[in-house]
Amino acid sequence: MKLNLNEFAAELATNRSSNQELTPGMRAAICTLVAAGQSERSVATLFGVSRHAVTNSIELWKTQRPFDFKAHSGRPEALRRAEKRYIILLVKKNRDLAKKLSSTP
Repeated sequence: MKLNLNEFAAELATNRSSNQELTPGMRAAICTLVAAGQSERSVATLFGVSRHAVTNSIELWKTQRPFDFKAHSGRPEALRRAEKRYIILLVKKNRDLAKKLSSTP
């Protein structure tokens, strides 16, 4: 059975939008092909990603072996969960106040 790399790459890249993070399986396949002698440019073309994404995947493998997703920091929420519950409690207790606050410009 002959393995078709184009079909393999297409199968790994299904359901992936253009600006989405690479899956751990795609990163592993990219590193495997580069280690097997494929050029970074040809691997990038094969998977439909940028050469920079291929280089980053290789660097990720060199620095931290598992390809697990790390939590992204992002912007913190403005209110903590307890503060949100307290506001909801206040509004439920005093519905007239809530109507006044929502009607003022």
